Amino acid sequence: MIIIILVLLIILLIRIYYELRVATSKLPKDVFRYYDFKQEKFMGRDIFIIKPLNHDDLYEPEAEAQKVILYIHGGSYVGELEKYHWHFFKDIINDTKATFIVPDYPLTPENTYIEAFNIMQPLYEKIINAIGNKELILMGDSAGGGMALGLYEQNGELNNRLPNKTILISPWLDVRMTNPKIDTIDDPILNKTLLKLSGKKYAGKNGMKSYLVNPVLGPTDKLKNIYFLSGTRDMLNPDAKEMASKNTEKITWLEYDGAVHNFVLLSHKKKNIHAKDGYKKVVDIIEN
Repeated sequence: MIIIILVLLIILLIRIYYELRVATSKLPKDVFRYYDFKQEKFMGRDIFIIKPLNHDDLYEPEAEAQKVILYIHGGSYVGELEKYHWHFFKDIINDTKATFIVPDYPLTPENTYIEAFNIMQPLYEKIINAIGNKELILMGDSAGGGMALGLYEQNGELNNRLPNKTILISPWLDVRMTNPKIDTIDDPILNKTLLKLSGKKYAGKNGMKSYLVNPVLGPTDKLKNIYFLSGTRDMLNPDAKEMASKNTEKITWLEYDGAVHNFVLLSHKKKNIHAKDGYKKVVDIIEN
């Protein structure tokens, strides 16, 4: 009885959150202090273009050698960009001089994966047509990592240009959460019940069989230069590890013993050794 009451309370809190939350990401007050920042509209959604200060324009010929990162943020498909995302962008920009393109994509429960990909796919095509010979890096964390891999798989099927590199941090690759190894993980951050509820909302009525929702179901023939970074204290680790183990020539598996979910994004916390090591690896992948 106590367990049932707790589950009902959790569901009630989720519904209250859905009603009160703002479905667009809030910008940090000092965004213009750290970046050359531009906010554009694409199909009714905000797109943030973030570059190093005093850098050439993304679309000018002088920037041909520039690296462009399409970053898809996580948040269980319900959460907006968080403060730690902006810290991470600042660090990466400072260390690599790359440009970030960050979409504020539609979130659940108001939207499903269909609305999200109805924006993400045209945006991806616009980017690959705009950047010319510049190096494109696709990156995402958590749910954004799952969306990024689904986007990659879809563009592989469409025979579009694929990213030069794809970096997925603690990716959520199967919202069904049926892998029995999940329950063996001592995860101090994620809650399986909440994740399954969010995943169900994101999938909608008929999405659970779609690889856009669950990239573990997607085609793997076009996969290349993909990196998974995952910690052993992350309940999303088993599904990502299993997919990587089946595609060892296409996916580089980078596992950090004892690291928690999204540990790489905590790189600004100097005492976190996992975050520092993971962050350095991400920079190395981007630059080499």
